[in-house]
Amino acid sequence: MARKLLLFHLLCFCCLLSTQATGQISDLIIIGKDTFMLQTCPIEHDSILSKQVSEHLSQEDFCTACWRGYQATWQIEDDKLILRKIEDSKSLFAYPDTLPEITVDLNGIFNQYQDKRGRIVASWFSGELKVVSGEQIYYVHMGFNREYENETDYQVEQGRIISKTSYRNSIKKGTSIKDAMKLVKTQFNRDYFPELANTKVVISCAVLPKADGSINSIEVQIIRPDSMMEERKNLYIERICEILKKVPQWDVLTVRNKIRKTERWTLSVLP
Repeated sequence: MARKLLLFHLLCFCCLLSTQATGQISDLIIIGKDTFMLQTCPIEHDSILSKQVSEHLSQEDFCTACWRGYQATWQIEDDKLILRKIEDSKSLFAYPDTLPEITVDLNGIFNQYQDKRGRIVASWFSGELKVVSGEQIYYVHMGFNREYENETDYQVEQGRIISKTSYRNSIKKGTSIKDAMKLVKTQFNRDYFPELANTKVVISCAVLPKADGSINSIEVQIIRPDSMMEERKNLYIERICEILKKVPQWDVLTVRNKIRKTERWTLSVLP
């Protein structure tokens, strides 16, 4: 619990530093005797339920680390997805022990989804539940764009679990995108392109590595300027690719048994 609270505060602090940062806290899910992070928000899949829950939130101490304003706790029981509680983000982001847990009264919102035992079955939800645990191996400060060592994906049909698949994700460290950008900036020779002497060129890049960290494929796109002749544009891209191919070993992120392409990044090559 203390570790979870620390994560919430760090995310909130990051939000204060940058309004562009929108990494989100996860819902929680109880499976057996353990509690895991759920990187799916079933309530948000129903616009009416989402609106009704929002109307019951305090709307105070808002933090961009939790745009939806709450954290729901779920449970898989009898192969059903059960909603146990919804906690207001006001108490999530309070300093430890300064506020009691603030929960949303579920009566009147989920009545039609209660079964004979009074449990709230998420029969409005069909789709995939992404349940994660272990070390975080990859992170981008946006939404749920992060990966963990252990991942189990549950397929749900009207609140019932119909299948599950488990994965062991990994990352093999090599050259980061940040270092690759530095390499391009220091090694790119603009003398080959005198027509761009007073022009800032903005490019977009992504690399798909092989298992050993070498390059499988490179994607380079020139965003600006639009005025470049096609032949010169192709030559420019070729020069960029030549530099990127000098990287001895890239980060290799394997998720769901597949090597993932790097995040697409943009780079400005100044005059």
